[in-house]
Amino acid sequence: MSHRDPVIFQIGWNACINCGACVAICPQEAGFISDFDTIAVGRPCDIACMLCEDICPVTTITHREVQKFQIDEINAA
Repeated sequence: MSHRDPVIFQIGWNACINCGACVAICPQEAGFISDFDTIAVGRPCDIACMLCEDICPVTTITHREVQKFQIDEINAA
């Protein structure tokens, strides 16, 4: 797997059907989930494999790339 910059995921809550597929396929540690039992949003994902985006049956997961130097700023907020 090639190295990618970390990403922050966003979920279109109106379209999400809470199927759990994104959590089930995610290789991140077990705590990388949101309050709504989806993948974490607003937290940097350093794996950035995009498996959750690929498996989402309603294609409501998107992401934005963040540079490594921005992670400290995000985590401090």
